[in-house]
Amino acid sequence: MTCKHTGLKGCAAALAVAISATLLVTTMPIPSDVLGFPLPLAQSPHVTLVKYEWKDGAPMIVARASPAVIVLQDGNVFVIGGTTLTGPTATTEVFDVKSGAWKPGPTMNTKRVGHTATLLNDGSVLVVGGDTGVGATSTAEILNASSGAASVVPSMSFARSGHAAALLRDGRVLVTGGSDWVTGTWKQAEMFDRSTLKWTPAGSMSTSRVFFSMHLLGDGTALAIGGEDGATSERYNATTNSWGLVSKMTAPRYHFASAHTSVGILVTGGLISDVPVNTSEMFSETANSWKAVGNMSAARAKISLQPLPNGDLLTEGSSSSLGMTSSAEIFYPETALWQDAEPMKTARGAYGSASLPNGSVIVVGGKSGAGTTSLVEIYSPVTYEPDRPLQPIDLVPFVEAATELPGNSADGLIAKLVAAQAKYDSGNFSVCLNIMHAFYNQVRAFASNEQMTREHASSIYDGYVSVIEGLGGTPDHPFFEMTLLSVIMFVIRLR
Repeated sequence: MTCKHTGLKGCAAALAVAISATLLVTTMPIPSDVLGFPLPLAQSPHVTLVKYEWKDGAPMIVARASPAVIVLQDGNVFVIGGTTLTGPTATTEVFDVKSGAWKPGPTMNTKRVGHTATLLNDGSVLVVGGDTGVGATSTAEILNASSGAASVVPSMSFARSGHAAALLRDGRVLVTGGSDWVTGTWKQAEMFDRSTLKWTPAGSMSTSRVFFSMHLLGDGTALAIGGEDGATSERYNATTNSWGLVSKMTAPRYHFASAHTSVGILVTGGLISDVPVNTSEMFSETANSWKAVGNMSAARAKISLQPLPNGDLLTEGSSSSLGMTSSAEIFYPETALWQDAEPMKTARGAYGSASLPNGSVIVVGGKSGAGTTSLVEIYSPVTYEPDRPLQPIDLVPFVEAATELPGNSADGLIAKLVAAQAKYDSGNFSVCLNIMHAFYNQVRAFASNEQMTREHASSIYDGYVSVIEGLGGTPDHPFFEMTLLSVIMFVIRLR
């Protein structure tokens, strides 16, 4: 996008006209354009927006940390194993999303924590490995939450805890890494076939891994990421039954969170040399490489990432040497940045979580205080109507202001504005608000580092305010005390 005006004065004039058009929309006809640039159509005064808030769910039957959590084919939540105050547990329980109540699930044949649970195509769940309280186990079993059955299947070749598993396209389950806590950490992989109930070798990774993650990629390969032994990642090809390294991650990490996004696989937080970090990075399948993205506001470890219906990702809590936290953040793939979200009511880490079919995210149990907790919180969408009609917005004037920043500093700002405009045009107003708040945070950082003048920052801030208020939101505080330019513009806005 371009603008007829050049220089700060021209931008201020353009911005003043845009703001004036916005303020007068209730008493004057809405113009079709501002300075030749089209405005979005005015929205209905009764547009329904969506926001999220934490709500208490019914507590679990058993207080537990580090459970495996599966969303079953019927949409109910299956919580499996974990550790209690007395050690690993064989208990499971099922959350009925319709009634909001818990009921006991099948009791496993083996106590487990540090295990994996994989939803199979027939609706049953394969549970393998884990720590039993007296050491790692190679045992495996298939659980049926509906019938309450727990059937033992053949054991793996290796006792594994802290390993990773992934369901491949052909229905087989790939398991790799982990440790028996005696011999060492494994790089050998093996495959479970549900139809034959047999395990077969699946090659070896280039390095051993523990406390890492694995994701199925679009081409059918599986990507093993990070782990306590380094910053490498590698892909498994089922056709050749072999592993191949990809480019290194930007940082070695373990006990991190990872999830698919619309633009790649996001990895965030975790531990580096037992110290929690706030850094994040993204894996691009097309480029087959990693790049750093925005940092969280808090260092977090033993956390999760769960998708929201609009494609954003939610993380919360932490369990590390820094203690517990209840804070939460949302990652926006459009901007590759984080925004603080409403905190949970309970500080916790090493919990279980899942995205529910109704668009909510459930967080269960975890380490809290000196022990484990049974408390459950659900991050739920709530619809509301803004206090006043939504107003049309015009982003062009302060896009121009952003382009006057030196070097490539404007690129990220303009990307956010383009993303905000797209979300506005599609009616996704809550995400538009979030992106504009991320825009504000980046401009604030530029202003704090003196990469822009106070006058320049103030002109951009006024444009930001016009958008936020036009959407019925509350703008954050100004970057600086009011300057002469912002006073003039404030007067213009009152006319």
